[in-house]
Amino acid sequence: MEQVTTVCGGLQEPPTDPSPSPVLQVDHQEPHAHLYSKEPRVGYSPSALEPAPRRSGGDYFILRSGVLEQAIKDVTGILSPAVDGDVQSAWILTEINHWNQDQERLVLLTQNSLLLCQYDFVGLCSSQLFRVPLNFIDTIIWGPFTYPSTSLNKREGQAVRIQWDKLREPSFISRWNPWASDLPYVTLTEHPAADREKTVMHMCQLEKFKAKLTEQVQAAHATDPLPGRANGPLVLEKPIPVETYMGLLSFISSKAELGYAKSRGLFGF
Repeated sequence: MEQVTTVCGGLQEPPTDPSPSPVLQVDHQEPHAHLYSKEPRVGYSPSALEPAPRRSGGDYFILRSGVLEQAIKDVTGILSPAVDGDVQSAWILTEINHWNQDQERLVLLTQNSLLLCQYDFVGLCSSQLFRVPLNFIDTIIWGPFTYPSTSLNKREGQAVRIQWDKLREPSFISRWNPWASDLPYVTLTEHPAADREKTVMHMCQLEKFKAKLTEQVQAAHATDPLPGRANGPLVLEKPIPVETYMGLLSFISSKAELGYAKSRGLFGF
């Protein structure tokens, strides 16, 4: 009787060559087994490498390579040559508002304008840009800060206050509004990174900024004087008052440096 094999319900003819097929010998040994230990790799933990030491002042984003150059390029690109003229100098300073809170500012001096930029050094974009015509500036005050005796946050060092309407006193509402933007003056002081990095030190020198500002304001008054105003700005040296009688918020903000773009570890920027 002829032998058949059943496969999935069908018939299959037997193979014509009854000789068995050759069996391939497979070597299951790993090709690079000699590179690894034969012992089981259990209990292994990767070792941690010590990072490079942080350089002095490296927390501030303005000290990172290319950040300030990109900021100046961004702000310069939105200026009006007809209104502002050519950029004469760029500075990185700190603005102290009427609630004694400090904010990092990119300051540009052009032929015709003083430009105060609230720049986002983390996202590399301009948040706000304030323009003050140089011939509007009527008073420049240079001197130390002075505070009420009850103030919690008393700053040391010099400041420059720039006024463009010395006859107008801030209203009661503006004095008590920490976000008021209608005050007729701005107060600037040195950036805390002024003495930490030589590459930006020349942009943080407050006294040099005051001298340059005074020179350009005097030139603007000479070339384009406003009607009814005395020729040239009034330049004074006297204490600069900051009327914060308690200043708890400014004390916390100043100690934590919340007004500056800087690395804060796990807490963001």
